[in-house]
Parts: sequence; C-alpha cells; structure tokens
Amino acid sequence: MAAVAALILLFAQTHYAFPPASRELSIATDVAYGSSGGAALSMDVYKPSAGFHGPALIFFNRANGADRRQPFWDAWARAAASKGLIAIVPDLRQGSEIADFRMLLSYLERQAGEQGIEAIAVYAASGNVSNALPAVEDPALTSIKAAVMYYGSAQITDFRLDLPLFYVRAGLDRPGVNESIASLVARAVAQNAPWTLRNYAGGHHAFEIVDDTDATRQVIDETIEFVKRATSPAYHAALRESIPESRAAGFVESGKFHEASAAYASLVAAHPDDARLRLSYGEALLGDARYAAACAEFEKLRGKGLGPRDLGLPAAEACVKSGDPETAVAWLRTIPPQFRPATIQDDPAFAALRSRPDFRALFVK
Repeated sequence: MAAVAALILLFAQTHYAFPPASRELSIATDVAYGSSGGAALSMDVYKPSAGFHGPALIFFNRANGADRRQPFWDAWARAAASKGLIAIVPDLRQGSEIADFRMLLSYLERQAGEQGIEAIAVYAASGNVSNALPAVEDPALTSIKAAVMYYGSAQITDFRLDLPLFYVRAGLDRPGVNESIASLVARAVAQNAPWTLRNYAGGHHAFEIVDDTDATRQVIDETIEFVKRATSPAYHAALRESIPESRAAGFVESGKFHEASAAYASLVAAHPDDARLRLSYGEALLGDARYAAACAEFEKLRGKGLGPRDLGLPAAEACVKSGDPETAVAWLRTIPPQFRPATIQDDPAFAALRSRPDFRALFVK
C-alpha cells in the first residue's frame, strides 16, 4: 500500500512522460457498465475516433468516481487511444475491485460490437498488480487476450499459456520489488508461459511520472505496440497451435516429468515422424526414471539428423541406468571427441561405467 500511496501523491503533478497525444480523440465519459449494492459503476472510454474498431486496453486501478479520473490515467488513456487502442478507465472500488472487474469484463463481452472492441487487454502497475495479475491469469477469463504489468508483483503459482504478457521491470526500483519480480518471472518462464520481460534499466518506480525521457516514451510505445500485436487473431492462432508442446516443455522445466512424459506421448502419437518431439519424449521418460523405455525411445532416433551430443548424452544415460552399459558406451562413442564433455568421466550418472576400459578409452587423448 505504501507504493500506491506514493503514486497518489505523484498523480498531483500535471506533466507526464507520455508520447504526444492526439487532440482529436473521441471520449465518452461515465458510460454505465453495471451496478452493485446500489452503487452505479461507470467507465470512461477513449477512442481514436467515434467509429473506431480495435483492441481495448483496460486500466486496472482501484478507484471510482472522480478518483478514477486522476490526470495520470487520463494521460495514459489518451496516449493509448492516440496510437490505435480503445482505452478504458473504469470504476473499480477498493475491496470490491475483482468483482467489479469481472462485471466490467462481462459487460464488455456483451457490448463488444457496440463499443467497437475486437479484443481485450489489461494494464496494471505498482500495488494494483497484486490484484490484477491473479485476475488476468485466471484460466476462465479467456476474453482477456493480453496483459501488461508494470513495476509490481503478485503471488502466482500457475500461469496461462494462452495469455501473452508484457512485464516491465523498473531497474532503479527498490531492491525488494525487483527481487519479487525476478522470482515471479522465473516461475512463469519455468512453466513456459508466453511472457516478455522488458527491463527498463534506467527507470524508477512510476517512470511514466518521474522519468520524463525518450527512454520512457520508448517503453510506453513498446507497450502499446505489444498490446496491438498480442491481441491480433494471427498471433493467437499461432499461440494456440504451440500450446500443447509449450505445456509439455514447461512440465520438463518445472521438474514435472511424469506429466511431461504423458504430454509428449500424446504429441509423438500425433506426429510420429517428428524427431525433435521424440527426443523430448525420451528426455521426459529419462526424467521420469523410466529408463528402459527412454533407452528404447532414443534407439528410434538413430540416423534422424539430430545433434550427436543432443541425442548421445541422454541416450547413454538412459541406457546405463536401464542396465545396458554396452549400449551406453556405444552412444557416447557417437559423439565426436571435440564435442564429448570431459565432465562425463566424473558425472554420477555414468558412475557404473568408470571401471570399463572402453569407457575410459573415450577420454584418452
């Protein structure tokens, strides 16, 4: 909350680092989107022109009524609309922000045609990230096609593989904030989530306000271009096509080898001639301690054009662990000497081979 309070104080200033905004925008204020507990909920909608159709960017900020119209959000909305987005600044009440946000999404889904909305993205920054990020990562909210998070963090354990997300880290932020972002991004990458990290090395917390530089304007431009690109139908078609293999690779990176082997088994069944998929399947079986199955799977890849070390090392490990040292040494022999790591001699995975003369001979110069 301290970060949010600091931002509120900064909002009072009248000059921001946004790129120049068009003065010819179409702005509709106090558009009702719902009600709760007797309270009407509204939003301001900024468009490049009255009849514009395109992606919408919701600015997730816990404020309502006059408070939602802080100059900062108006400046952000104007900048976004000037560059081809429908910018939405909604009422999101403190303590009810998630319920209000879901109500807003429902309204925008129903009224997409009337509002000219072709896709929905969400921006949040600082303390708002702790609520907005878990909300957008909810796999049920498939109408959210992209998200942008600035200099804030949240507790997330599972990530959507169908949600491209642009994460901006302010390099001059407080160490604790950036440590939490680093941990969060590492978890997302481990699951192979489609995240893009933009490290703004010279940016402070709330750089849109405090760093009036061309570097800040470049980050803002990149953000808007990301939203336009990542919400496009072509982008999402390619993303959807890659998800099954992306998920399997994420299982491997996260150490979930049983899930990985099951996922790759399905992929290999659908694409039996894809050598790269079969290699990944074998590696997943190896991680799942199904050594004999992995050894047999790697055998199917001989002569399939894979890198000799990429194939030879896991194949040798699988075969030695399955109790077949002769085949393991034969696999190591397929790796050209210049690419055969000397560390294999001391690798515990190959301990059972150390007494074999044919194994030791591989490392004699």
